[in-house]
Amino acid sequence: MFHSIISKLIKNLQSFLKDLEDLKDKASSLESSVGIGSSSTGIGSSSTGIGSSSTGIGSSSTGIGSSSTGIGSSSTGIGSSSTGIGSSSTGIGSSSTGIGSSSTGIGSSSTGIGSSSTGIGSSSTGIGSSSTGIGSSSTGIGSSSVGIGSSIPNLDSNSWPTFKYLDNEIVGNLTKTRTMALDDEGIIHSLGYKSDMHIETDTSTDSIKRNSVGYKGFIGNVEASDGYTYFLPAYQTSIGKLGRKTGSINLEKKFTSCPQIRSGAEGNDGIIYMPSYTKTLKIFSYNTNTGKVASITPQKPSRYTFCNHIWGAAVDKKGEIYMPQVLGTSVAKIDRFGVFSYLDGPPATSGVSGWTHKYVGAIYVESVDKVFCLPRQGKKILIINCVDDTYEEVDLPADYLAVANKNKNFHGYLAPDGWVYSVFWADTKCFRINPETYEIQWKDYEYEFMDGHPTAKEGSGIMSLGTGYSTAALVKDDNVYLGLAGTSRAIKLAF
Repeated sequence: MFHSIISKLIKNLQSFLKDLEDLKDKASSLESSVGIGSSSTGIGSSSTGIGSSSTGIGSSSTGIGSSSTGIGSSSTGIGSSSTGIGSSSTGIGSSSTGIGSSSTGIGSSSTGIGSSSTGIGSSSTGIGSSSTGIGSSSTGIGSSSVGIGSSIPNLDSNSWPTFKYLDNEIVGNLTKTRTMALDDEGIIHSLGYKSDMHIETDTSTDSIKRNSVGYKGFIGNVEASDGYTYFLPAYQTSIGKLGRKTGSINLEKKFTSCPQIRSGAEGNDGIIYMPSYTKTLKIFSYNTNTGKVASITPQKPSRYTFCNHIWGAAVDKKGEIYMPQVLGTSVAKIDRFGVFSYLDGPPATSGVSGWTHKYVGAIYVESVDKVFCLPRQGKKILIINCVDDTYEEVDLPADYLAVANKNKNFHGYLAPDGWVYSVFWADTKCFRINPETYEIQWKDYEYEFMDGHPTAKEGSGIMSLGTGYSTAALVKDDNVYLGLAGTSRAIKLAF
């Protein structure tokens, strides 16, 4: 039946095309504002001419093939956007389920036969409608989300990123950095943890180098809306600032003693909130507009915890910041007005107790409006729902826990493929969670770490697992760069 209807439609269109060719000859002397294919009034133009977007033949409002009432229009005609053959909702070639949609059907806006971009009737690269049909924009061949030629992450994929060592080495039996900040030229700047360092990762050449002048005492950074990325002071009394436009680093002394900050996030009005990694929790703030710092000592949680350290903060689309405890069992929040509170809910234990580090880092996933907190030494993943401030914990797979190192992860990241990944810490194994379904998978990259050597230790240059394989992650395009920790070789994962 489809073939019969399509054949008739093609014959009708061929007739229209012949008429259009005749009309083109008559209109050939018109100027560029009203001529053939013009953007205002000519044949195939975007406003009033023949084939235009408003009133002409094939136009978007009333002509043949127009967007409202004509043949091929967007509302009721053949090929219309609502109910006709090729319509945008239910007809063959519609924008939701049929063959040859409203963005991509025969006679559409770009270069293929009816295509809006490159394929036959496609919205991206394949044969295509705009939603669920063959070549649709969500699941079909050439779709704009998960099909061949897709432009949105494919959460159904079973593929894993490719592991690569960057060029050059920086040796030393120490955790070299816990920060990563990208400038506008594609250079990642990493400042030292407990040793003077300024490591530059060139993402255009996939190489690293250590600058002669370095800085130390920083853990974590915040990419702010004012054009700067801020390095957070742990064992340092100054805040580091990277001008993303210039690539320059400056330090601003703001504290009389080391504030022991490990994480932070920018809330509303350009204020960066930074929880402390201390028994008595403090919330420091830095106003990017004025350069002023302040601090508060919030109330303790109603559920008693001896230690209230926090190492992780993520901001949602409303400007509210969520923070999991490292040693405690509560989840903290700073609302869009800057008010601190603890969420109501059960103890967030990550399946461990005592001095075991539970959660380090927090990752906001806007598509589901949730924050994912991955464990450092725990056995569960904490998921916070930003809509209603509820939270839950999901178990890591038993087969993974049976073989994984206790120190599994540092921070984590939302990858280009739409999954949330762990960052290698004292292990060559990596786990990931699908933020929509909560499916968890894992993979051992030991062979890749070995890189032709007998062991991963020799391949990576790590001297002690306590210094970590990596400590942070930065996503750039379809690649993830990992912060150089105890290894001498830096890592990139290509998606």
